[in-house]
Amino acid sequence: MARRRALVLITEGASPDLIDRWGPALLPSFHRIRDQGAAGPMRAEVVPYEPPGLFSAFTGRNPAEHGCFSYWAVHTPDYRPLTLDGTASRHPFLWQREEFADRTVAVVNVFGTHPVRPVNGYCLSYPMRGTVHACHPRDLPIRLAHEGIRPVHDVTVWFTGGPKDTFVADVLNADRQRAEATFAMLDGKLGDVPDLAVLNLTAIDRLSHVYWQELEAGSTVAEADLAVLKAYRLADEVLGRLLDRVDETTSLLTFSEIGFGPLRAYCSVNDVLAAAGLLSLRPDGGPDWEHTTAFESVQGSQGVNVNLAGRYKHGRVDPADRVRAREDVQAVIRAAVNPHTGLPLADAVPREEVYDGPALDNAPDLVLVPADRRYLPLGDPFWSGRTNRRLQSGWHRHESVWAGAGPAFAPGSTRAARTVDVAPTIADMLGVGVAAEFEGTVLGGAR
Repeated sequence: MARRRALVLITEGASPDLIDRWGPALLPSFHRIRDQGAAGPMRAEVVPYEPPGLFSAFTGRNPAEHGCFSYWAVHTPDYRPLTLDGTASRHPFLWQREEFADRTVAVVNVFGTHPVRPVNGYCLSYPMRGTVHACHPRDLPIRLAHEGIRPVHDVTVWFTGGPKDTFVADVLNADRQRAEATFAMLDGKLGDVPDLAVLNLTAIDRLSHVYWQELEAGSTVAEADLAVLKAYRLADEVLGRLLDRVDETTSLLTFSEIGFGPLRAYCSVNDVLAAAGLLSLRPDGGPDWEHTTAFESVQGSQGVNVNLAGRYKHGRVDPADRVRAREDVQAVIRAAVNPHTGLPLADAVPREEVYDGPALDNAPDLVLVPADRRYLPLGDPFWSGRTNRRLQSGWHRHESVWAGAGPAFAPGSTRAARTVDVAPTIADMLGVGVAAEFEGTVLGGAR
């Protein structure tokens, strides 16, 4: 039997509504794979955010199993969130598993691949800080430079309120360089052709955060100048080039772990807690931890933490009183009013009701469910201020898309998917036995 190959394209942030809005005239490849292959909606994790979604996709486990709920740790003793990396997961990514040892891989720009580990092939990792060692093999940047390709890391392309044209060009160039690096690997220009290639494009997400307002009613921006459309068209071009590589032994899966939609404002849950006397502030505006019962957790985890003694340096809530304290916080949040609408702000749900697994303690004590997803919790102010959240006009949604083509997918097949379905589907695409511990199921339906 011929060796099977798998191509995986992540179009981070892709919205099914926008794919339909722009249609096959502007996005021919998105519509081609949907019409000729298998496709359907994909549902994000409990909180739609990149890190838990990607960890779930490539471990085949839910967040309370793999333990990642954000780019940052939800609980740290000194209250300053720790930036996470690939060491955060309790389970290996698909290509790190023993049954994939004889498969060559090319993994480009996937969160959780840093610090970079040796792989049987190539890896351009996703570092969250500056580093001189972000690739495997270590000379990969030099070999790519010989091909005229110079990949850049996401953390080096960050919106700070500067000119649109410059930022959009930088974001698109980052995706273009990643794509060209992947195609150089697939063309055998760097050595062996990989059996599995995974490419994550982030321009749709990056530009949707900042320029979503251009897509809304009343916008005067011409279609040709829409920043988000430019990101979709680049992704569509890359998708088309990958589709052209599908044959009797090669299958292609494309998906996004998150969707996207409009954002009106972030609401500080810490302000709500302070008004209720559950969070105390110092004269400089920072939390007075020794007199604080609860506080907002990091963005992406979308929750509230109880200031538990033993878990935090200045924890004041006795573990025996944790449930009572959490109930007090829950009641305050459920009674809170959105200052922008006068309507309820959010529900607050105990983590045990939404997550289940051995890494449950990594989750916030209460998970917030916004009453209106255009108004979201601000998140821990230490990081939300550094990531310029208040400059954003768009944010993640649960509803995204997946599609597949090639021998692993039955043409015309449609079904709803979850992120945990990605790992078993890739295993099936490669003809590797699907591990029993994967929580998801195979999407293809061809065999």
